[in-house]
Amino acid sequence: MVEFRKLSYDAVRVGEEFMSDDFLIKPEDVETFGFAVDDHHPWYFEDSPFGGTIVHPVLLGNQALTMRHSKYIVPAGLHAKMQFEFVEPVRPGMRVRTHGKVIDKYERRGRHYMVTEFVTKDESGAVLTRGQFTQMIFPEGGVHRDNANR
Repeated sequence: MVEFRKLSYDAVRVGEEFMSDDFLIKPEDVETFGFAVDDHHPWYFEDSPFGGTIVHPVLLGNQALTMRHSKYIVPAGLHAKMQFEFVEPVRPGMRVRTHGKVIDKYERRGRHYMVTEFVTKDESGAVLTRGQFTQMIFPEGGVHRDNANR
């Protein structure tokens, strides 16, 4: 059984690894995402130059962000920076999983940050997406020291 701790600057460790649950990409996921971001490009619903329909590449972005939920209760945070490299087209029917690792944590101007790199692969081990994101970790109570008296 997994024990969940609250994500905090003190709790997270550089080198700590995360893994998402498997995610089976269903046609309704593609449709729902297209509606949510108002992107109805025909490549997602009809055909593409890649031979058949593909999935909006950012659909897997949330999987990279939520992999930390496999170990932590993750309170609100702020995404300070994100970068993605889309290596291969993602297709409906694929089962994917994201692995990640904390590669840095630091303090800047009284704010705490963690940097996580990730890679998303299909069942065969082919890399689909990789990148990293930097998240500001809010302190307990949600208020930074310099804002406490405002």
